[in-house]
Parts: sequence; C-alpha cells; structure tokens
Amino acid sequence: MTRIALFTLVSALMTGCGGGGSGDDPGKIEEGTPPDSGSSDGSDDNDNATPSDEITLLEGTWNKQCGPVKGEVHHDIVTITFTRGTFSTSIENYIDSGCMVPLPEAPNPTSSGYFTLGADVVLGSGITATELDSHVTRYNGADWEIDEYTIVYIENNILYTGEGDGESPAQRPTSLDYDRPFDRVN
Repeated sequence: MTRIALFTLVSALMTGCGGGGSGDDPGKIEEGTPPDSGSSDGSDDNDNATPSDEITLLEGTWNKQCGPVKGEVHHDIVTITFTRGTFSTSIENYIDSGCMVPLPEAPNPTSSGYFTLGADVVLGSGITATELDSHVTRYNGADWEIDEYTIVYIENNILYTGEGDGESPAQRPTSLDYDRPFDRVN
C-alpha cells in the first residue's frame, strides 16, 4: 500500500507540474514579473522572487482524466493546482478503468509544496520544454521533504510533463509523456 501511495505521489508530481506558452513557441513556459516587484524599468525582476511571489502560466487547476497508472494495476484521476509558486495535488485511486470503484487498500493521497521553473530545454523532437523543480513539503497532512525534477510543455491548454522520474537535476527526463496529459480546468 505504501508503494502505491508513494508511486502515485511521484506520478502526480511528475505529471502535475508545468507551465504555459507564449511567443513563437506556444509551449514555451515563461515566468512573469511578481506583483509589486519594485522593477521601475519594466524588466523582469524574478531573481529576487520567493516561491509565493512567482506567477507562471501554470496558474490554475489542471486535471488528468481517469487512466492507468504506469507499472501498476490500478487507475487514477489526478488534480493539481498551481498558485503563485506553490502547488497542491489530489489523487483519486480506482480499481476499474472507468474510475467508478475506489481502490480499497490505497488512500487518496494529497501533497503540497512549491515549484520553480528553470531553463528552456530543446528536446530531440525540436519542441522547447521548460525545466520544473518541485519540492514537496506536505504529504497527507504530514511534513515531507522530497525534491523532483522534470520538464513541462503546454499546448492548447494541455499540459505535458516529462516521461519518467528525476530524483536529481542530472536524472531529469528528456522526453515528454503524451499518454496522459493534463487539461486546464480553470
């Protein structure tokens, strides 16, 4: 049961963090200028931003529809909300492919923490994704300390995340998971 809960948490983080698009590349994620940043020349002043000050195109709620959990025999629905550099996740686990029958031996885990967006990364496919580092500080109401490293890309209000896990920047995924993306809810 612990293995399912931890795998589900990591899956949510790896698939639930990301950004938005602008400019020539609709999937390129950019950080915005924090409100009241004190920048008088109109330039971005993000170097001094704290996680609670960061505004990104991730702002809002994203939902991964019912689907199979890779490497497991159950299905889940994942919801993640980004608010000014922080995130929260909720995962509902089910035994059936229609997500109607709850998985009895696994909880529906929640987590929260903060995230930062890093450099743009040009993938082998030519798409420009963005590095995303997340730090989980709460898991099911308990203090928690785990860092995850992935990439993200948004196109047409669909959030794609890195394929696989990254426990360090060197292990960051280099390709996107197109099987179960997130849809923007609001």
